[in-house]
Amino acid sequence: MRIDTNRFSSSARYVWLSRITAFHDRRQGLKDAPDLRRALASLPHPDALPPGTTDQYPELLTPYVQGIRANVSRGTDQLRARLLHDERALCARIHGEAVRVVTQYDVRQVPAPAALARYGELIGVWRTSAGVCRIRATVLTHEANQRLARYWEAVLTNLRPIPEEQPRTVSHPWWLPGSIALDETWQHTDDWLRADGGPWSAPASGRADHPVTRALAILDAQPVRGADGQAPPGAATAGTGRGHG
Repeated sequence: MRIDTNRFSSSARYVWLSRITAFHDRRQGLKDAPDLRRALASLPHPDALPPGTTDQYPELLTPYVQGIRANVSRGTDQLRARLLHDERALCARIHGEAVRVVTQYDVRQVPAPAALARYGELIGVWRTSAGVCRIRATVLTHEANQRLARYWEAVLTNLRPIPEEQPRTVSHPWWLPGSIALDETWQHTDDWLRADGGPWSAPASGRADHPVTRALAILDAQPVRGADGQAPPGAATAGTGRGHG
């Protein structure tokens, strides 16, 4: 099923595709259940797992589960690439204004409120677009987790009554091996504005000298005026938080 969150030909077609997908998820769960019986019986208790384990039960990641995860990964990467492509002109303007801001504040050491305001406006547009993209990516993960829930429901339905040797975790309502969540880079979309550090650069230390990063620091350090028109104490050193798109 091809992922495209920008448009659907019609609501009826979307409902029809969802029903077909749900049917395949359940059928595959019933098909995989016999082979999963032994793996389910040997699952360790969650308390015995290392803390912070992402995939708690990798032995349960069947090809079907891995296929769903790969599909979501491809879809979110496509969304990210589309965002950067569609907003390439905006990114170029942000780079240009970043150099201008850094030159004024760090090199010439002469405040330039107008230049900083232009930069802030561009960053606001970027964060809005990135936020919409993140919502679409989140929808993909929710839909994929719904598919996994149907799959595992069918697996457990085929195995009921659950054998005594299987841990209680398999009957827990939140039991969802292979569940999907957006990676950390989606919480730091400002870092995508850098042209270096790989295709989807994660928050990296040691790049505070990058013009975009430095200009963001200057922007976030500006005092925020309250209702009385006065900047709150310490506001000059407090930022709004970098990279939250």
